[in-house]
Amino acid sequence: MKYLILALCFGFTLGLEFDRPCRSDVPAKENFSPAFYTGIWFELYNSLEQGFAECIDHHYTRRGLQQVFDVDRTGVLNGNRVRETAIVRVAFPDESPMRAILNGTINRINGEVIEYNYRIYATDYTNYAIVWSCTELENNRSREEGSVIGRQTQLTPAVYSKVDALLEEIGLNREDFRFIDHTPEACGLTGL
Repeated sequence: MKYLILALCFGFTLGLEFDRPCRSDVPAKENFSPAFYTGIWFELYNSLEQGFAECIDHHYTRRGLQQVFDVDRTGVLNGNRVRETAIVRVAFPDESPMRAILNGTINRINGEVIEYNYRIYATDYTNYAIVWSCTELENNRSREEGSVIGRQTQLTPAVYSKVDALLEEIGLNREDFRFIDHTPEACGLTGL
């Protein structure tokens, strides 16, 4: 059974809780290319968002030819621009074909430093990526977190259809996620 939950932590945390352990049937993208993944991604939908920030973007900068990224994640929270930083590594860089399983150390906006493991379930590198992770909870329960990110602040209807079909493959649907607003008003770009 799936639950939409709210918990207090810096702001509110939204996620999907299940009466089961973490699933092992959500694959990571194979033949993952860190070079093609580098760049700016806009967070379009998210199931775990502290403080309900808007205008969230991720800047992935690859460290030379390594399978390591420096990531800046920025957004607007209560009218203020906030920033989290991370160092993210491909978990199995020598694996062939390389899968998009990533481990990160994140410096949260509240000062907390956390370890975060996630996978890129699917991406075409030019339009969208679907990010997924799962955390084991007490009593054989789990919390799944995910986001849909894009190279633009909106996807075309055809790409949304593709993303919806991919989410359905792993038992999720876009209605389980919160829309991230990228309008000029939400981003504080009006009246300048």
